[in-house]
Amino acid sequence: MEQALVFASIILGVAVASELGNLHHLIRAKNVRWHWAQPLFAVLVIFFITRFWWTLAADTDRAITLGEFVPILWSLVLLTLLASVALPDKIDPEKGIDLAQYYQDNRRYQWGLILLIALPLQGAWMLGVWQESETVARFLERTMGDNIAWALMIAMMFVKRWWLVAIGMAIISLGPIAWLSRTLG
Repeated sequence: MEQALVFASIILGVAVASELGNLHHLIRAKNVRWHWAQPLFAVLVIFFITRFWWTLAADTDRAITLGEFVPILWSLVLLTLLASVALPDKIDPEKGIDLAQYYQDNRRYQWGLILLIALPLQGAWMLGVWQESETVARFLERTMGDNIAWALMIAMMFVKRWWLVAIGMAIISLGPIAWLSRTLG
């Protein structure tokens, strides 16, 4: 697992550097119409990347097979794409950029990437829960929170009203905040 962690660290480091480079260009741009949704989404992406790396780093005691690494590689590629779109990479010097419009133009792609990142890892976990559950009701009970999160992320692909976006992001933010509070000490 140690080699996989080094590889993942390099890929995720590039992803974070890409997002921070985009942040630098955004801050330096002259004509930016700021809006809260896209910067908040970018912060969530940094939390997702950090959590993914932290989870990998916590499990370095055993070797993994290439077959076990493929879902990790899938998530690494998609996390890099997600970091690349979290903030605009191109800003027209004359027209500038409207972050509200950027969010609306990219919401399906962004939230779709998040779903695709989680799919193999969450799918494997849910399969394990299914095999351990004695009844469908027990399976649904154990996976209810995850199913609600999936439904919310799918909804975020289509939600246009800002108050609904705010509620969705607030609820989705609870996951990284809860993880961070457990991890801090």
